[in-house]
Amino acid sequence: MTLRHVFLAGLFGLSTTASGQVLSPDGYGKIQFGQRLDAVERQLGQRAAPRPADPACSMVAFKRYPQVRFMVENGVITRADAKRIVRNSASITARMSVKDAQRHRPALQVGPHKYDENGQYLTLAQGKDKALIFEASKGKLQRMRAGIKPAVEYVETCG
Repeated sequence: MTLRHVFLAGLFGLSTTASGQVLSPDGYGKIQFGQRLDAVERQLGQRAAPRPADPACSMVAFKRYPQVRFMVENGVITRADAKRIVRNSASITARMSVKDAQRHRPALQVGPHKYDENGQYLTLAQGKDKALIFEASKGKLQRMRAGIKPAVEYVETCG
């Protein structure tokens, strides 16, 4: 194998890894909602931090996925929260307005934000038990989350 082939293989490997990091109602990267935290830690070869403080509900992160935090309820990962719009299964981008997102995904359900009088929640349900939820303020998308109901529908996080 030539140096050029090694370089191209490295580039391909990086793009494959990056493309695997898509937030969806099913999971993020190699993490699937509904998996036990200890199984995910073994799978990734790294421990979540901080360690879950409250077994009922805590937020943790993995170095491998710095863009998101994960909700853990009774040892099971139920949700992921991103502080900004990350690559997602709905192909909605941070550049889109609420109206653009609605045109792009007509199935989005729009409702009022609990704390922001100028805000909205845009929910894209997947079946009866999963969803992708975007938060907007003044018509601009701000952050997002995805996961299993009811955890994904909680307005607040935990821990």
